[in-house]
Amino acid sequence: MSAQGLAPSTIAAARTVLLVEDDALVRLVTAGELRDAGLTVIEAASAQEAYEAIIAGLHVDVVFTDVRTEGTLDGYELARMLKAERPSLPVILTSGHLDSSVAALVAPFLAKPYSVETVIQLIHAQFASGSS
Repeated sequence: MSAQGLAPSTIAAARTVLLVEDDALVRLVTAGELRDAGLTVIEAASAQEAYEAIIAGLHVDVVFTDVRTEGTLDGYELARMLKAERPSLPVILTSGHLDSSVAALVAPFLAKPYSVETVIQLIHAQFASGSS
C-alpha cells in the first residue's frame, strides 16, 4: 500500500480515497489523476489488503474498488463487509466484467472503461450526499 502527500497548493482538507485495483497500470494512472484533482489517494492491490488496512484503523473517506481483484476476497465482498462493519463509509464498485444492475445493489457502480472525470464526479457526489 502506498500513500503520497499533497503539494501545499492543493486543497488543505483533501478527502482520502482508498483505490483498490490489481492492475498496476490502471491503478497508477487512476491514482495520479485523482491526486491531480486534489484528493489524497492510498493504493491497495487487492480487496484483502484494503480490508485489512481499514479494519486495522486506516481512515479513508471513500473506497473505489475494482470488483475483480487477486486473492480470495473480491471487491463485491469487500463492499458488503464494509457496509456491515462501517456503514457510513461509501464504497464505489467498478468492473468491465459485471452486470451493473447486480453491482448497484451493493454500492454505486461505474463500468470500465471509465473516464477519470466520471470517477471524480462520483466520488464528490458521495461526499456531497453526506455518506462520509
